Amino acid sequence: PFLLTMAGTLARASANLRKHIERLGVIRLAGRRRQRPLGKKQRETGTSPGSAGMEPPHLSEAVKRVFNAPVSLAAVCYDTESFPTQRLEIPEIAVAGRSNVGKSSFLKALAIKRMHIPTQDRPGTTRSVDFYELGRKLRVVDLPGYGFAYAREELQQKWADTIDHYLRERKPLKRVMLLIDSRHGLKQGDLEFIEKLEEYRRRFQIVLTKADLLKIEPLARVAEATKEAISAHRQAHSELLICSSLNGGGISEVRAALGSLIPQQTKDSSGSTRKKLKPTSARTTPRPNLERIRARREMESKLI
Repeated sequence: PFLLTMAGTLARASANLRKHIERLGVIRLAGRRRQRPLGKKQRETGTSPGSAGMEPPHLSEAVKRVFNAPVSLAAVCYDTESFPTQRLEIPEIAVAGRSNVGKSSFLKALAIKRMHIPTQDRPGTTRSVDFYELGRKLRVVDLPGYGFAYAREELQQKWADTIDHYLRERKPLKRVMLLIDSRHGLKQGDLEFIEKLEEYRRRFQIVLTKADLLKIEPLARVAEATKEAISAHRQAHSELLICSSLNGGGISEVRAALGSLIPQQTKDSSGSTRKKLKPTSARTTPRPNLERIRARREMESKLI
């Protein structure tokens, strides 16, 4: 009876996932190996040819302006000393994943007005920590891929040390978008990287890429297994994203997730724009230690 109950639960969840995948329009069209690349209209709306008639998630005008703004390459860093100055008012989103998972293609699909980002089939193209800035409101950080790469072992170790330093010390970092190839699901290297994120207490969100290479059923099974594997991790975001950088399916959902991390701005009575701050409760403010203050004052009076 327990096995039958579990099977029924998974069947219902898979059915919900299948409906969600159909709505995203990331699956490949019948009779074609891959769908056609994004057109201009699809890049602007973040929808794919397979999601016609389906409403993309609502994006605020502020978020739309960020992703419509020109993308600038703020810094290319081969070591930790060349990292740009930390600006807490500009949130940073790190994009991580195995080599050849499609990080560069993901970044191209993410920004509407795209700058040249090199993409190759050979793993290990990204050999630096690249900081991209969108409209001076958001920084997207492209981390070197982990796992297999055409590079010397000492160079791979240097990349690992640089990534560790970034994850450990970078204060503006709000979330890590962990890209997983939907054809393979989570691998040992991905699980090890997740443990590292847990150790550094970094919030992360899984993004299944290259979804256009699968049909609905195998894609739903991979998504189901991935959600099950990360359910026990405290730093994992509950929402699992699925996208295709080629046809644009699911890109609007990714933009909505990133847009939620951009500080909102409001206009005061004078008409000037200011940041909307989150309300703070009285409990968050630590109470002063009165006994320690009295003891310190008594010691200072004796010294005088």
